[in-house]
Amino acid sequence: MEMPNWLSTTLSVLYYIILLPVVKLVQLILLVLLPLLSLVQWILLPVTHLARVLLGVALLPFHAQLLSRFETIYIYLGVAGVIGSITGLILFACFNFLSALLRIDAAPEDTQAKGMTAASYRAARRRKQAIQPIYPLSPTVLKEEVTGPHRNLLAQTIVEEEDSDL
Repeated sequence: MEMPNWLSTTLSVLYYIILLPVVKLVQLILLVLLPLLSLVQWILLPVTHLARVLLGVALLPFHAQLLSRFETIYIYLGVAGVIGSITGLILFACFNFLSALLRIDAAPEDTQAKGMTAASYRAARRRKQAIQPIYPLSPTVLKEEVTGPHRNLLAQTIVEEEDSDL
């Protein structure tokens, strides 16, 4: 079936009015940005190379078919993990149910018993400063007079005893 002549003409006009300028604008933008894109690719070349190597290492078990060799242990560990998780959830639910039934839940901690608030700390600090004198007393140091030679361990002679079996 042929397209009517008026439809073909309308679509051609719309193509030249709307689509062709957009396509040419995109081509111009790509032409301008192509050197910049090449520069960015060159700068990021080490990163892309490293990513390819890491991806190759990560996908090695799938290429070397190592997974098929360890399939039974994967299944065993997977089933053990699922059974352990289900058992843990059942024990958690039973413990919570029994502790609620016997009313032995842990008591919520009192927020006031935890510590001081900022306001109470400031008030205690003001009271402490009000009690202390404005000018603190300087400590009194007594000077000891030296009378004669110092008698300490270095000034004493150490006498050694000799044990003889004779």
